[in-house]
Amino acid sequence: MLNALIDLFYPTICMGCGNDETNVDELLCLNCHSQLPYTGFENISNNATEKLFWGRIKIKFGSSIFYYIQGAPIQQIIHQIKYNNEEKLGVFMGKLMGLKIKSMLEENKIDFCIPMPLHIKKEYKRGYNQATLLCKGIQEICSINFDEKIIFRTENTSTQTKKSRIERWNNVDSIFMIKDASKIKGKHVLIIDDVITTGASTEACGQTLLDHGAESVSICGLAYTI
Repeated sequence: MLNALIDLFYPTICMGCGNDETNVDELLCLNCHSQLPYTGFENISNNATEKLFWGRIKIKFGSSIFYYIQGAPIQQIIHQIKYNNEEKLGVFMGKLMGLKIKSMLEENKIDFCIPMPLHIKKEYKRGYNQATLLCKGIQEICSINFDEKIIFRTENTSTQTKKSRIERWNNVDSIFMIKDASKIKGKHVLIIDDVITTGASTEACGQTLLDHGAESVSICGLAYTI
């Protein structure tokens, strides 16, 4: 009854379309839920995410849960998480990731997850790392730990949005450092990222982990740019 009264006087607006109202305990309207562009990559060998890293870095598996489509609700959802302080939405999307990759984590014996690091200045300004929010959601579904302290960025790189693949790589090469290599030695680590486009940052992060003793690395993004 209390939720009904709150919903009546303070309706919750969908974080996907920004228009339709939802119940107080929901984040997306039914229409946006139905339009989420699932990739199905978790069931496809040599999927587009894995192919993106061929010849660049050796990964155990790669996946992305959604296609990133400009103008679609998924773009608005990711924008809300990254720029509008919607931390609850980030955890929610992490849960959707967890539901899709749970069996994959078990089959590949993932030891723990690492959220793609933000530079300390960018994280301080934003108030959080969106990849960490995704890891929290995955943890709730899959009961797998994550560690956001092992690897960090040494440089606050410029935006990647309008750069070519080579420019992106030059922008992120050698910007990651490991705090405690003993924690990753002999481990299978899953890197969690929000949007995978050229994969330059993710590749650099993964290579740093391998160079410091990780047995293997896998990669999973919330969304894959098409």
